[in-house]
Amino acid sequence: MSRRASAGRIARRSGQMVAASARALATLVHTRRRLRGDPDANTRALGRALTDLCTRLGATFIKIGQIASTRGDLLPRPLVAELASLQDDVPAFAFFRVRETIECELGSPLEEIFADFEPTPVAAASVAQVHRAVLRATGDVVAVKVRRPDIVEKAALDRSILLFVGRTLERLVPSVRLMALEDALRAFCDAVHAQIHLENEARNNERFTGNFADDPDVDFPRLFPQACSDAVLTMEFVHGVHETGLEASGCDVRAIVTAGMRCVCRMIFLHGFVHADLHPGNMRFQPPSHVFLLDLGLTGEIDDEDRLTTARTLFALATGDGKTVARLFFENSPHTATTDYEAYEAEMDRFVASMQNRGLQNLQVTAEIGRIFDILRRHRVQARSHMTMVNIALMTAEGLAKRLAPDLSLTAEALPYLREALAGSELPPGRERA
Repeated sequence: MSRRASAGRIARRSGQMVAASARALATLVHTRRRLRGDPDANTRALGRALTDLCTRLGATFIKIGQIASTRGDLLPRPLVAELASLQDDVPAFAFFRVRETIECELGSPLEEIFADFEPTPVAAASVAQVHRAVLRATGDVVAVKVRRPDIVEKAALDRSILLFVGRTLERLVPSVRLMALEDALRAFCDAVHAQIHLENEARNNERFTGNFADDPDVDFPRLFPQACSDAVLTMEFVHGVHETGLEASGCDVRAIVTAGMRCVCRMIFLHGFVHADLHPGNMRFQPPSHVFLLDLGLTGEIDDEDRLTTARTLFALATGDGKTVARLFFENSPHTATTDYEAYEAEMDRFVASMQNRGLQNLQVTAEIGRIFDILRRHRVQARSHMTMVNIALMTAEGLAKRLAPDLSLTAEALPYLREALAGSELPPGRERA
């Protein structure tokens, strides 16, 4: 592409962003007026304006907004709650584009690869859409995930514009510099980049499959490598039920919930490799107690030091040791600006004690971790980014239990894995308090 054509595309896209930003600003003003009197009015209004902006600007921004909604360590909870309403719901792209992508990527006519291929997708999202098909070579019923034809180019263009905006704002507005806006935008764009390259999802699938090879109740769709590429992913079509159909499916609901909690605890505390987009839509169930995890493009890796620190922090939280919780968050924070450590420690200690007084079996542990993030923000202690990913994964497991088997406790299920993770471990010392 010539420099002039590239400049024209950037100018057109920048114009779209300006127009969408103007509409979002109108949403911000209107929402602030309507929420007058609400203590979170400004933050909620900003969240709705950003949701409107992402929706108008399409695929890349929807995905960035969704990823931002998982970052409770960086963003206030009212803002995260508004961004969580973003729907990854976009029109399907034309079937001739699907055919074109498959034939270009796999090097053969579609009919030579598939004995049957349904032209209407079973799902369409911002990065790719999924079609049901039958492999000619094996007769297997498969799900074929096909990347949107223009998403790589659009994501690269949007990335360059966003990073320029972030860099410019940091230079012009000192308070924005404190937020490390450019770094945050870069992290969100990197996550989008990882998802649009389907070879990453294939590698994630293989790694998860290996990690859970010894667990008969946890599985991932089997890949067909001969029909996979960076833009096409062919995997078994999972005939399972959604959570809403569990009780009528013949599944052992209690065993399903236990398997789900076990799966998440092993990912976090033993493997350090976590599905970072876990929600009910990405889970399917088969009788009697089989759990399938889908959509493996967005993952998070926790190194051994962070994994053990996370286990120690949650073990201290579960056993009521508030001072240790405060110390571990502080010592392992990438950035602190705390003016009164004793006040911070005392607030954390009181909060953890209140959890014990209410009884852990009566709590939603993940909601309590969200409140801990509030304490950290008040005292200007930045949580390590993986803690939000950990909380989202735990939230999925805990939510499943609360809805389907409320007598089961995530804390009780997690404690054996915390103890196993910590058995014989020696963590390097955290940095000293400043």
